[in-house]
Amino acid sequence: MIDFSRFSIKNSKIFQSEDSKFGISCGLKFVSIYLIVFLFNYYIAWTILTLNNIYFEANGYLTGNDFEEAFFDNAISFLFENAAYAVLFLIFLFFAGVHVSKILLRPFEIMSEFCLARVNGEKVSYNPDLFSDYKLLTRFSDFFFRFTEDGIRNKNIQPNTIPSDFSKVRAPQFEKVFFFHFMLLVSIIAIVNIMFVTYISTNIQEKIVDLALIALKNNSEVGYFLNNQTRVFQSVSLFTVFIVIISYITLAFHLYSKVSGAVFGVFATMRSFMKGNFSARVHLIGYAQIRPHSRALNKYLDYVERECSKDENQVES
Repeated sequence: MIDFSRFSIKNSKIFQSEDSKFGISCGLKFVSIYLIVFLFNYYIAWTILTLNNIYFEANGYLTGNDFEEAFFDNAISFLFENAAYAVLFLIFLFFAGVHVSKILLRPFEIMSEFCLARVNGEKVSYNPDLFSDYKLLTRFSDFFFRFTEDGIRNKNIQPNTIPSDFSKVRAPQFEKVFFFHFMLLVSIIAIVNIMFVTYISTNIQEKIVDLALIALKNNSEVGYFLNNQTRVFQSVSLFTVFIVIISYITLAFHLYSKVSGAVFGVFATMRSFMKGNFSARVHLIGYAQIRPHSRALNKYLDYVERECSKDENQVES
């Protein structure tokens, strides 16, 4: 029998962790872009509906509450008919955002899993994804953990020379390869978002025009007026595409900034430790989602110090 109480407790802790909160925050940010764009399109469509109705009444083409209700109901009926798909799309966007957060945090998770396993005495190997992850962190951490594991085996750790590629790094680096893969995923989500919003906008426009053309099929002037509203909706659609693209590009840089500084902070600590400052520990400010992983690294550094005997008068380089 499944112990549901244990399951609920476990999940409650998951949603209280900092990295889980970060994932939920990412999911909500992806959803919020869609909702803002959707509300913008809905407002434009509603405004055009209202202006059309005023135009018909002012020119005496059609009057009465029955037509007004039918006009609005027909135009927004598409939204209600497809409400289930809209909800499913929102769920898709939310979990897409959560997945993006996992991609951002995955290199730190791999590092912390290795650190905690070693602290607990497990024999594990460190296998970062050197191609798609943060180049600065994954390449140097692979080099760093080989250095510390050698020290643990020899029960002695000495300062080591830092390769020139890493010794010259003085500030956070822009990870081009990682950001390209990250931006590619965000772009796919943005394209799907654009397609869905455009589909809704186009169908609402068709509903607006179709009912009026049917009711006023013998009036060429009104037909010309309504048919040319297509240009208005096309301009709205183009502006929507622009908003979505800019919003997701901005979001991509915003989310990347949530980890780029932490990458450098972890790297700088490892480099300092490797140069002989064996009291160096990671202290991140403003990166709550990284703290569980930085704590794991700090525990590992404590473990390395305990396992390796050092001369008290050892000179720090």
